[in-house]
Amino acid sequence: MQTTYPHPPCSLLKSAPPGSDSNLEAKLKASLDDPKKKKVLCRTCGAEITDNSFATRVNNSHEHSFFNPHGYVFQIRCYSAATGCRYSGKPSYEFTWFAGCSWQIAVCKACLSHLGWRFQSDSTYFYGLIRDKLTE
Repeated sequence: MQTTYPHPPCSLLKSAPPGSDSNLEAKLKASLDDPKKKKVLCRTCGAEITDNSFATRVNNSHEHSFFNPHGYVFQIRCYSAATGCRYSGKPSYEFTWFAGCSWQIAVCKACLSHLGWRFQSDSTYFYGLIRDKLTE
């Protein structure tokens, strides 16, 4: 049985203004050069994915545990930006973990390892990255 969810804007995070992707990328690049920031790296290849300044709370928590339709459990951490990721596939609402948000698979730009998912609604987006696929 397929589960579908309505497509209203989710209010999980503050809305990102249109065109803010480039602002987030600039902020991320600047913060990755700051030695006080903890870099979040791909565990497979060591590429820089994001940093701890982009950690965000979604539904009142930074970290969540979910299972997929096949029964695999994922512990994810939420980030407002992850420029070391690229995402692929069409957005899907099927078995979404955050009501009102579609998801796409997020992979490491450097080695293409699956790191998690990019979730988005009409007004916002964030990354849910698999804790065990990252290192600091």
